Amino acid sequence: MNAQPRHVIGLTGLPSSGKGEVTRALAALVEARGQRAAALTFSDQIKEEARRRGMTDAQFDRDLLSRIGIEMRQAEGPGVLAARIAARIESWPPPRPDLVVADGVRHPGEVEVLRRLFGPRFILAAVEADPEEIARRLIARRRPDESREALQSQEHAVRLLERELRGQASSLGPNVGECARLADARLPNHGSLDDLRRTVEQFFGTLP
Repeated sequence: MNAQPRHVIGLTGLPSSGKGEVTRALAALVEARGQRAAALTFSDQIKEEARRRGMTDAQFDRDLLSRIGIEMRQAEGPGVLAARIAARIESWPPPRPDLVVADGVRHPGEVEVLRRLFGPRFILAAVEADPEEIARRLIARRRPDESREALQSQEHAVRLLERELRGQASSLGPNVGECARLADARLPNHGSLDDLRRTVEQFFGTLP
């Protein structure tokens, strides 16, 4: 691949575990050095496929996007989303970023593809948060694109999150727990945002 970034940081973790905050903290670290940071999300790759199939953004929710992600893996292999992310990085127009965050790694096949393509430049970090706390956030926010099951009750939300964590929905569906097992770094998010930012800085602050 041409013009590779210095680092590609993959983030895995449950929905609303804090991956967005980690992305922002990483960007701040890199930009403080006068370098460029950029972010791509796995969910955006699925949304683009959904639009290609004629669906509108108003139809998107987590259940639909999860189903389409499984169909994409069935058709093109378990690492298809990572391959699309990598193609975007390869074709990035100048000025190219020094660091790219790939937010939303949820299948071991994606880890395999990113490690094969980027080698030691790729670092996988698992953002860890308690499913009970995440469930409370999901219920409180009631986002229109959230899973209908998750919004039924906190119990239903925890049940859905546990399936994603354990890979119980499908062999080609989300398996956050297995991705976390493969991670190079674990970023616990059990306290304040400042605590999480300090954790990110402690682990990534010495990257060249």
